[in-house]
Amino acid sequence: MNNADRQKLHRLPLGDVRAAGWLAEQLRRNVEGMGGHLHELEPGMIATPYTTRETYEGWGKERCAGWGAEISGNYWWGFIELAFTSGDSGMIRKADEWVAAVLDNRREDGYLGTYRDGDDFYDDYNAWGSSCGMNALLAYYDATARADVLEAVHGCLLWFCENWAGDRKTRYAGITITECMARVYQLTGDRRLLDFCYDYYDFMEKNDLFDASLSAMLSPELHYNSTHGALYANQIDRPALIYACDGDERYLEASLNAWRKAKEKVILPNGGITCESEYLAPVGAVVETEYCAVTMYSKSLANLAMITGMPCFADDMEQTVYNCAEGARKKDERAIAYLTSPNQVMATAASSYANEGHQVYAPCVPVACCPVNSVRVLPEFLRNAALTDGEGLYFSVYAPCVVRYRGMKITLETDYPFRETLTFRFEADADAGSPEPLSCRFRIPDWCDDPAAVLNGRPAETENEGYASVDHRFVPGDVFVLTFPMRPRICRMRDDDRLRMYPLSVFRGPLLFSLPVPEVWQGYPGHPATPLPEGWQWYQVHPVIPPSGLDVYDDMGMRRRLITWNAALSEALDPADIRVTDNGKTGYPWEDPPVTLSLTGYRAPYSYAPYPQKTLDPYVENGYAYVDEEMPLTLIPYGCTALRISCFPRAKADK
Repeated sequence: MNNADRQKLHRLPLGDVRAAGWLAEQLRRNVEGMGGHLHELEPGMIATPYTTRETYEGWGKERCAGWGAEISGNYWWGFIELAFTSGDSGMIRKADEWVAAVLDNRREDGYLGTYRDGDDFYDDYNAWGSSCGMNALLAYYDATARADVLEAVHGCLLWFCENWAGDRKTRYAGITITECMARVYQLTGDRRLLDFCYDYYDFMEKNDLFDASLSAMLSPELHYNSTHGALYANQIDRPALIYACDGDERYLEASLNAWRKAKEKVILPNGGITCESEYLAPVGAVVETEYCAVTMYSKSLANLAMITGMPCFADDMEQTVYNCAEGARKKDERAIAYLTSPNQVMATAASSYANEGHQVYAPCVPVACCPVNSVRVLPEFLRNAALTDGEGLYFSVYAPCVVRYRGMKITLETDYPFRETLTFRFEADADAGSPEPLSCRFRIPDWCDDPAAVLNGRPAETENEGYASVDHRFVPGDVFVLTFPMRPRICRMRDDDRLRMYPLSVFRGPLLFSLPVPEVWQGYPGHPATPLPEGWQWYQVHPVIPPSGLDVYDDMGMRRRLITWNAALSEALDPADIRVTDNGKTGYPWEDPPVTLSLTGYRAPYSYAPYPQKTLDPYVENGYAYVDEEMPLTLIPYGCTALRISCFPRAKADK
């Protein structure tokens, strides 16, 4: 173990935080849906690249091994985390089998990747894709502590240290392998791994094409179209991981600066990072996010939260996962949208700003990077619910769960992020030794001004420096209740570099609330790489516009009054006038929202074209939409929608 570790907090072993409540239900649906079955739907793309080095050849020889490495590696990374956070025994057995097959497929020189003799072992995706597979194996090691798994990953990374030494490196995504190098250095103390990381960044200083060098990350500039949005999301934490190994402050500042630039210029209200035609773009109401970027940004935030011990990264994680991630998932967990946006009135084969079919909902697409990443985002998010400094626990992101630590079992009972109360119940873990009195700290969300704490039925004072604490060491029988009052708030998008419309969004707690667009789901064949079996389907989602009952000519003029999303908000809207309704519902919250917001907006009849083909920015005049009458609006959580308006144009005149 490296004694120079500068990381403030660490995760518990994989499996020591298990889902409960509504999140357990969502993970169960994913086990029965994409999470548990993508390797069966696309065996050549997902099941076999690491176990037999057989992969889907429809991509062509140049991309076959590399894309297989990325897609298969990221799937099994998510599969393994889903298996242990859900506790599904069948998935755990399947994970055991996959790991055994990967280790059996190891070459004599230690290489574990997907490339075969005759392939280009200096291809960028050899390092990038191999990093995905190595992360999957490291997740399995987190759960099992099997020394042979760590030894195998270590050996594969040493293969890269030797074979990719000097200038035998690539300039796009290959540098991602330094993430695994840093993690395994912390576990082994092998200096060769850390030296390779520094060597790679030295190489990038002279050969940067995608603003991935340390200098570019330290620069105050963030250039649109400089790099793939998901790649930027994935690289934010990478220098900080190297800092955590031996404390070079430049590397930490590079990550923090990259995060600050993202927050200022490319993070949307739903927490997603811009991916217009998959590259970084100015923010805007209809700018897309790629699902890969959601998972990768959440991962970067999680690592920064652990490395720095700062709770602000957990705030951002919740915004990203509880909005952007949830809003692009079919609620039965059997399809996701590759691309999604804050305002979206169609999700069809022709509605995307990028490639054909990218906004539709599908279980697996010909390049399935986004479907496989959708498997990982929720179990990985859950792993950050409880972190440790080696002594006590830090509760970081909030979701219903059960945490086991040092003989203690802590159950978090909550309907968060929909409701305000979190109840922590402490008891002895029947499967462990005697519990120790436990110190705990609790993140107070940045949006919450007046949290309340109750310990064993009595009000408790909290010290709120970073993570809040109480003057108490928790023992079995303790019950600690936190309440985070969730008052609506209105935020204005700074779209200075785009349209200067400054649209308005409504939040409550970590949730972005949206005006749902009435929708109809239409199954269609799509174009999967392998024909889908019965029970699996691609979907287009169309908006519903009520019929006017008029003749065809009058209908053209009437449609603007029938379109339910022709709405604008006044800049003078007082958040105190937004009514919160708890519907008392206790079912699956992403299907049937337990909380809604009611407010008064304005009908803005000329904002959107009466025959929608794509989701377009509303037509405004000098930043304002023309409005003609007041309009009652009921908003629901963004994650409960497939089609929605989340960024409202500002009303030109209040009536």
